[in-house]
Amino acid sequence: MSTAVAMTSEAAPIPMGIAARVCESSASMLARLQATQTVRTPASTVVTRLKDLKTSVRDQVMIDPRIIIIDDGHNPRDYNLPENHAHLDALKRSIRENGTLVPLLVRFDSDRKAAVLVDGECRLRANLELIAEGVEIEAVPTVQVSGGNESDRLLTAITANTGKPLSKWELGGAFQRLYRFGWDEDKIATKTGYRLTFITEAMELADAPEEVKRLLSAQAVTPSLALAELRANGSAAVQTLQAAAVAAKSSGQKTARLAKSLPPAKPQTANDPAPVSHTKPAKSQSLSAEVMAVLIELMSDVALTELNDDAVKRVSVDKELLLKLASFMVTESDTKAVQPEVAF
Repeated sequence: MSTAVAMTSEAAPIPMGIAARVCESSASMLARLQATQTVRTPASTVVTRLKDLKTSVRDQVMIDPRIIIIDDGHNPRDYNLPENHAHLDALKRSIRENGTLVPLLVRFDSDRKAAVLVDGECRLRANLELIAEGVEIEAVPTVQVSGGNESDRLLTAITANTGKPLSKWELGGAFQRLYRFGWDEDKIATKTGYRLTFITEAMELADAPEEVKRLLSAQAVTPSLALAELRANGSAAVQTLQAAAVAAKSSGQKTARLAKSLPPAKPQTANDPAPVSHTKPAKSQSLSAEVMAVLIELMSDVALTELNDDAVKRVSVDKELLLKLASFMVTESDTKAVQPEVAF
């Protein structure tokens, strides 16, 4: 019996015959998939090390981080925001203990005869700060990428998928720069993989006052609330959002959210059929409205890109709202019955 099967059978009482058939089926499927692939390793090659399995070579180059050039404005990330300071501090702790594990992407500038950063500024900044603090770092791993033009390099910074993800408003600044390079919204969407609605909203948030961006960075307000206030009040939204953040905190909530109003009920006319009688009509109607309101609020901060991406299987939602929604679905007796088995 394999360790994996033993652990699974302890966690959930799956009949061993079924577990064996599942494992066998998975192994058979993997074998069939591998058999249909074209193996690029020559048949005469004796595989004794990882390099024998390579299909191409992309060598790392170890470079002193102090000589890597950072072009002004190349990175969409806003290093004035507290969340990015916290990210740098976490990186420094990791690099101090383990070194730089993910290579930086650099290009060679033939005019300056130098390596110019394309992606990995957080890692580079963390290394430089550690050197300034007395930590001995002679070199960091880098991989050379094609230089291309400025818009191509900016696209690489957006889509490199390394390090801390860019915030919606940071991406908006990058989208604006691509727009100034002559890219329209459709091209930006095609090249970056973001939906048009997300791109438009992100560019709006990029133009927000710095005070609003700080509220967003601190998760004091949601992007949907910030957008609504900016559209309605312009620069005066700073005061209304700050007030909303204070009110939310005073009521025990971390984040101020956009209030979702339900559409008004259609007025009943003489020709409409009489309403169906329920045992508890008032409670039933009120419960439906409350559930809908909480559900809408729960979904308001989930990015459309996550909802429409089949590869994303889990999204983060507010725990307080989730528990509130669950309270509508479970009776008091049900709660007592399942309470010992529920863990958050």
